[in-house]
Amino acid sequence: MSSLFTLFRQANYLKSLPRTGWLFAGVVQPESLADHTCLVGIYALFLAEAVNTDPAAQGLERALDVGRVVSLALIHDLAESLLTDLSKRSTEALGAEAKHAAEERIIADLLADLPGGARYIDLWREYDAVSTPEARLVKDVDKLEMVIQSVRYAERGHRNLQEFRSGHTWRYPICQRLFDELIGENAE
Repeated sequence: MSSLFTLFRQANYLKSLPRTGWLFAGVVQPESLADHTCLVGIYALFLAEAVNTDPAAQGLERALDVGRVVSLALIHDLAESLLTDLSKRSTEALGAEAKHAAEERIIADLLADLPGGARYIDLWREYDAVSTPEARLVKDVDKLEMVIQSVRYAERGHRNLQEFRSGHTWRYPICQRLFDELIGENAE
């Protein structure tokens, strides 16, 4: 029980930690890590279902495992409950490898003693390595949620959000189409 309690206490920090990239962009009271994670989970659930209506059209040989997609989405940023959300510029300064190593240590420490912990450590590694169709979808959704959030902040009057909308490589045609539609409707 103590390992569950430790995880619950640590994960609770996601509710109070802001997404730091928004702070650097001048957004007052930006979304929390928990806000982001919740929407990634919701978006991933319904995008996985949409992909599964015609997997071949999305370049897949089989349907996605929707439960796996949702699990990946829920744990994808869990390490940030301790490491915090490192902005793009922070990651560049530290080096992506240092960030990755720290996140992997945190995930292992948080999950190793939990029932099913080894399975969730492997799931996080799958996400980090983008090694499965499910992980690739969650990576797309992680970026898509950020783009959608940038549109919401722009609606509130914030500017200088282009960095959140550019440089994305989409792994799924459906995500590319959603992005194109969103950006087309909300060009700054």
